[in-house]
Amino acid sequence: MVKKIVALSDYITASDAAQLLSLKHERPISPKHVRLLAKSKKQPVNTQQKGDRLLYNRADIEKVIIKQKKQSEKN
Repeated sequence: MVKKIVALSDYITASDAAQLLSLKHERPISPKHVRLLAKSKKQPVNTQQKGDRLLYNRADIEKVIIKQKKQSEKN
């Protein structure tokens, strides 16, 4: 079986991923939310361990669509 070589240049940190998603969705997205996305089964994001850091696949992050919560009206 051939082992696929993973280029670390294809992976970004949680803060970079949050910044990328914030620009894409035009609202603030936290790095904590990026970590939750990586555990998601609906839109999984591949990760790579580098020392004590977890890096996120840039292509997967660019594909993610985050729905905005509807705000309820209080009268």
